Amino acid sequence: MKKFAPILFMLVSTGLQAQVLRNMNFRYLYNPDEIFSLTWDVVKESDTYTVFYDLKLNDTARHYNDFNLSWELRKSPSEKSGVAKTGTPMVLENSASRKAGAIKFTGDPDQNIVVTKVSIVEGKKSWAFLFYKQLPTAESIYATTGNDIIGESFVKRGKPVAFHGFTGASPLQVSYYEDAFPAGAPAFSTAQARVAKTIKPDSVFFIDPQAQTTLSRTGLYLVQQDTASAAGIAFRVEDDYPKLGKLESLAGPLIYVCTKQEYEKIKLAGNDKKKFDQIILSITGNTERARIFMRNYFKRVEAANQYFSSYKEGWKTDRGMIYIIYGIPDEVYLFDDREVWEYRNENLKERFQFVKSATIFDPDNFVLIRQKGFATDWYQMIDLWRKARF
Repeated sequence: MKKFAPILFMLVSTGLQAQVLRNMNFRYLYNPDEIFSLTWDVVKESDTYTVFYDLKLNDTARHYNDFNLSWELRKSPSEKSGVAKTGTPMVLENSASRKAGAIKFTGDPDQNIVVTKVSIVEGKKSWAFLFYKQLPTAESIYATTGNDIIGESFVKRGKPVAFHGFTGASPLQVSYYEDAFPAGAPAFSTAQARVAKTIKPDSVFFIDPQAQTTLSRTGLYLVQQDTASAAGIAFRVEDDYPKLGKLESLAGPLIYVCTKQEYEKIKLAGNDKKKFDQIILSITGNTERARIFMRNYFKRVEAANQYFSSYKEGWKTDRGMIYIIYGIPDEVYLFDDREVWEYRNENLKERFQFVKSATIFDPDNFVLIRQKGFATDWYQMIDLWRKARF
């Protein structure tokens, strides 16, 4: 599925709102404790673009009237400012808990970047949070549920889904893949498990392109009208997600901090909470540590699912794995072909690079450049986790 850019902003003063995006530290990109969260996407239809946005407050002391959204186009992330776009607004919801809508505008020649600016006014002070992403060059294919565009790479099971951007009345082919993708290999691994370029679906069925569809099985779906082309939309259907609420769902993410023997025991425990708790207790050493470990570890798992879901669950991706083990990066830099994360704290001095490796399932898929030298820090962090030091 074409994803919304996740929370992507940098706090700047009003005098610094004209900034080179490429030089900004996007640490706040992956901060679940920011005062608000914004999911958004931009779709192209003919010669017009529509930006869909969904802003939710995380700080209850704030009010939506304090937030103002505006948009501009830039030639590249290297420019300091761009062309303001007013367009035609459409309000989807403006309530105490949510501010969602869309704005439609025409493109400008040579403008390749759309920037969303969320300005906050507080007395005589004001700040601006900047978000940006590439404008699509081809007609967009996207999905909606109700009046909302589906912005993540996943949708809740049982929700009706409609598809947009396909042409003509030809039926859509839906390929379904069961959940069998591997978790990311450790950062130091030289034998990374790779997904084959061609994956055989577990089942295939066809749907009317004009009708809504309700998908009842969890897993990965790929929707195409022409299977000979790369045009399509992929997304996951999930149940207890991004927060994992079922006991059997908790086993998978623990693969990063367990020994092979411990992991096999956790999987065999299934829904037996007593056995599950005994294994966690044997890892952490006492009940209080076990509570701290479970609370903090799965808080990161939930965030990884929210930010990094792709053709596989967010916790299985390379960025999700690093996020869970090492936490929010101190510095995040974005480039056309990669993301760079830097950690500069008391537990870690390290730099990770993720290169873009597009697939038909996810054009924004990222893969970690693994190095043997990461092994020492990796095992130190695993040891801290098992001692519930986070």
